[in-house]
Amino acid sequence: MKRHFILLPLWLIITACSQSTPTTDTTTLEASSAAWEAAWNAKDIDAVVNLYTADARLLPPDAQMVSGHDDIRVAVSEMINDGLALKLTVVEATVLGDLGNIVGQVTMQVAGEIIGTGKYVEIWHRGTDGKWLIANDIFNNDPSPKPQMTMTHLMITHQVGDAAKWAAAWTGEDSRKKLFTDNGAGHVHAFHNGNNAGLVIAVKDMDALNAMLTSDAGKAAAAEDTVKAETIVMMTEVE
Repeated sequence: MKRHFILLPLWLIITACSQSTPTTDTTTLEASSAAWEAAWNAKDIDAVVNLYTADARLLPPDAQMVSGHDDIRVAVSEMINDGLALKLTVVEATVLGDLGNIVGQVTMQVAGEIIGTGKYVEIWHRGTDGKWLIANDIFNNDPSPKPQMTMTHLMITHQVGDAAKWAAAWTGEDSRKKLFTDNGAGHVHAFHNGNNAGLVIAVKDMDALNAMLTSDAGKAAAAEDTVKAETIVMMTEVE
């Protein structure tokens, strides 16, 4: 029996081997992500949109999923035109053949001021031309930190000589509420029943509020509002 051997060209063997071993190099994938970030911050909407596949899906927070270049262009344009700048940090990038995945964190700025942070996951596809494009893009915001502010609540009651004049002083943009909030009060609610009047105050800075109330300006404001100083009673919330 004769044995027949087929000798394949060396280039064909190398090509077959390279196709059977998917690449895991993330260099070009991360470069594509950096190009997306640069295009966004340059407000180059066309360049941003062109880094998505034709049928890509965008999944923004608190909004409907959109798909395709036309709808993605609308969503991207709104954010870019609002002045939103992004700083991306790649946490993890993985590549298996022509499929790429990026998990990252984002810092959001407007006019140079940080307005929030978030995170994102992107699925990228590599085309026959070797170019990476985003096929699925989901992102959402981190929760805002809760303010650590403790307020003291006060109730102040007193009588007034002219109820209408006192009430008028507590209405309008430049009312007595502004005087109080400029001097340690978080917010103020004013009440009256005839010549009996009262305030409920959430105080951020008790020292500042007391300084205002005992100052010449504070005493003059009270006198102008016909407050009878001898009738003032101040009570602190029981905690």
